[in-house]
Amino acid sequence: MNIGSEIRSFRDLAALDKARFLARFMYELTLEARQFYSPAGEQVIDAGKLRFINEIQHRITRFIEQILIDDPARSTDDAMLRLLLAPRSVKTMESLVRAAYART
Repeated sequence: MNIGSEIRSFRDLAALDKARFLARFMYELTLEARQFYSPAGEQVIDAGKLRFINEIQHRITRFIEQILIDDPARSTDDAMLRLLLAPRSVKTMESLVRAAYART
């Protein structure tokens, strides 16, 4: 995956399309998160990884809101895409994020 190319593609989208794209990414990320808790939902298998996904979701939902209200204080598109797609020390999480992104 070429991060620069992904940033350029995202930057070229209209505001509503950016919000839609990120909402779809969040949906795909929730599917990835299912591997970190038991099927019955009673016991968390990996709380740290679920926390990581929750933090990503938190940042994306705020970014979507800022796109929709045209908030001049929002992060740049470049910063958001780098947050999502940058290499990570925990390769499991990098793979998870990239898999969700690729399906978006």
